[in-house]
Amino acid sequence: MASARVFDALLALYPADYRVRFAAEMRATFAADGRRVWVEIAGLLRAIVVEWTAKLTADTTARARHLPDCRKMRPAGVTRAEWARGLE
Repeated sequence: MASARVFDALLALYPADYRVRFAAEMRATFAADGRRVWVEIAGLLRAIVVEWTAKLTADTTARARHLPDCRKMRPAGVTRAEWARGLE
């Protein structure tokens, strides 16, 4: 479906930390609301602008707009040595 491809392309425009945390939930909402596809896409465009504006204008010492990068966090039960080997 073309609208799903458009939606996925727009998701890629979100900041990476936001996308990692919320993309699955956003895709599920999009899939469940098939009747309002273009309304959802319009809302997504607006939200991308709002999120980037907030992220770029927020003080970096305030973590509210700077989510931790889950891709770089060591999972529980994995030692630092094991984690370091996996990053190489």
